[in-house]
Amino acid sequence: MQGGMNNELWLSDAEEMQPQLDLQDRVWAELRQEPEADLADINVQVEDFVVTIGGTARSYCVRQAAQQAAERVPGIRSVINEVVIGLPAADARDDDVLAAAVANALWWDIRVPHVKLTEQIVNGWVTLAGSVTRHYERSAAEDVVAHLTGVRGITNLITIAPAQTPPDFGRLAAAALARAALHGSHISLETRDRTVALRGRVHSLADRLAAERAVWAVPGVAAVEDLLTVR
Repeated sequence: MQGGMNNELWLSDAEEMQPQLDLQDRVWAELRQEPEADLADINVQVEDFVVTIGGTARSYCVRQAAQQAAERVPGIRSVINEVVIGLPAADARDDDVLAAAVANALWWDIRVPHVKLTEQIVNGWVTLAGSVTRHYERSAAEDVVAHLTGVRGITNLITIAPAQTPPDFGRLAAAALARAALHGSHISLETRDRTVALRGRVHSLADRLAAERAVWAVPGVAAVEDLLTVR
């Protein structure tokens, strides 16, 4: 009798674990398709539909690419990125050299209003500050710096201060969310001042991020409060 009960418990545990194992396999499959993700020293764990990525990466952009690949997999509630940067000796840069490279990269990227930004580098860690009018400018600044050799991490303190907010701001935000076509999701949208609050539930982390991107694209948005849950 005791042996039979143990066997039933083992089968129950196996059935509960199988979705997690399947999800882990899908994460690995997505990572293999990501050209920037070097998988040599990356490991993946899944528990309660939360993915933890660990190990080491040879650059900051590899670390970010691994996280973005995992976030695209349906069924994930969140991604915890514990990957540490282990720069090859040939890729290490002195802070003053890296500071010049960061300033130059921001200067040459057409998406970035570089005159409004400042940068500080300490031991390869880049801190960006300043103010821009659109979220995509903030993201572009971080993206261009992430792909520079020698960067160990980025802290993005750039704030968003829209030049103006359209009078039909709320309608534009709702229309942008509708265009995202997140079928099966239940999202309510609330606007106050220049902030958009998202509440409700979505089917995947990818849908949650898509909802954020949709409303960030609306002119006049200064902040997005993501209160969505993934189920």
